[in-house]
Order: sequence, then structure tokens, then C-alpha cells
Amino acid sequence: MVIQLQVNGPLGEIKIVDLCQSEQHLRKITVMQLKDKIAEQLIISMSAHTLFLFLTVQMDESSLLSTYRIQHMSTIHTVLMLPGGL
Repeated sequence: MVIQLQVNGPLGEIKIVDLCQSEQHLRKITVMQLKDKIAEQLIISMSAHTLFLFLTVQMDESSLLSTYRIQHMSTIHTVLMLPGGL
């Protein structure tokens, strides 16, 4: 069974990403690998200024997806951090 995630882009677009082939493989994937997979499948740039959120938690790039209890058809939100401020 293909494990898929729903990704909500920074501009409000919603895409389905094929992540891996099994739950066992899902437990070994990091947030950084997910970021690379999204960039590859959706042909968009995932800069260092792109944050990933699951539920209300900001995801750390070095963490495993299993840390956040990600499963088939979980929704990941992407947020683009813009430079600025006072």
C-alpha cells in the first residue's frame, strides 16, 4: 500500500504526495526527507525558510515522521517564513 500525505502549500494549494510503500518504511523517514520528496514530486522549491506544521506543532527537520505520529493521509501544512521585522 502506498503511504500518501496531504500537503497544504503556502499559497493554499492542496496536493497529495506519495511518500513510501509501507508503514515500516514510514517510521524511518525524517522531516527533511519529506521536504525533499515534496520538492521532487511537486516541482517546487523547499527553501530553508519553509516550515512544516502537523496539527499545531512545528516539525524539526532532523526528527522522524513517527515522532509526530504521521500516518497515511495525514495533513502537513507548509509555511513560508519571510524576512523582515523591526
